Amino acid sequence: MNSFANSLRRVALLAVAFAPLFAFQNAQAAGTVANTTISNTATVNYTVGGVAQTAINSNTSTFLVDRKVNLNVTAGTGTTTTPGVTNQPLVYTVTNTGNDTDNFTLTAANLAGDNFDTTNVRIYRDNGDGVFNIASDTLVSAAVAFTPDQAIKFFIVSDIPVTPTNGQTAQLSLTATTSRTASAGADTAGVDTVFADTGRNGTETANNTYTIATAALAVVKSSTIVSDPLNGTTNPHAIPGAIIQYTITVTNSSTTSAASAVVLTDSIPANTTYVANSMTLNAAALTDASDADAGTTTGAPVTAITVNAGTVAASGGTATATFRVTIN
Repeated sequence: MNSFANSLRRVALLAVAFAPLFAFQNAQAAGTVANTTISNTATVNYTVGGVAQTAINSNTSTFLVDRKVNLNVTAGTGTTTTPGVTNQPLVYTVTNTGNDTDNFTLTAANLAGDNFDTTNVRIYRDNGDGVFNIASDTLVSAAVAFTPDQAIKFFIVSDIPVTPTNGQTAQLSLTATTSRTASAGADTAGVDTVFADTGRNGTETANNTYTIATAALAVVKSSTIVSDPLNGTTNPHAIPGAIIQYTITVTNSSTTSAASAVVLTDSIPANTTYVANSMTLNAAALTDASDADAGTTTGAPVTAITVNAGTVAASGGTATATFRVTIN
């Protein structure tokens, strides 16, 4: 008996193994899917007197994976645009980094502290090609469903007012908000909901920027006395009969954008008469007729001149027009 008792005392616990009793989806970056059952049992193997005995299994321990709500909103490269343009997009990506399906409500807003606000602000869901196309992308009018780890590209689309100047910016935010409500209190036997986003509030926001790149034109007008009836061109004075030359110079100081279709117009001042065929553009003579060159006049007698200056290049490009009048 003592030998048998000693053998019992020498019972050795050889291994404890944990074996899952179910199959589940491969874990994604978002983690194990919410509401997944995780269960396991412990197994004890032992011998008595050198003889292996029947293994003993523990009870099965089971719990449910809780719901982790997490999301991410990132902004793409900002958009360079020009005043007065419509349907200009800003790029954002929204990702469901939680472990369950979720519906995110999206909102767009102009931010304070920048140079201007855009109008007609809308949100479109990309059709998958990564390029905004108002005909094929989908206007967002309700919460958007996301599966775990799903990333979707969206565009804030708006119209640019005509007033911004070169280099000015407008910032807009895209905010995504979960449809879930966080569970309160201690863990329960069911599926609890835990917010894991940055603010633990189920909301994430990113900002993106429109930047105006347009011509920055300055117009300078000057007058010079060319001659008068008494002194000719030597020390002339602005007396009746004197000829005055007006010079209009347009300069583009933008470093990025040329100005195209530049048109100069000027009215003939009261108490003066236009000198026929006196217009020039960049020192080239122009005719008064509406013909192939850049100059035309309005009225008979002439009340205004128009010069189509064409394109004024960026980084200090200029266009200079002149015309003459006689003092009545």
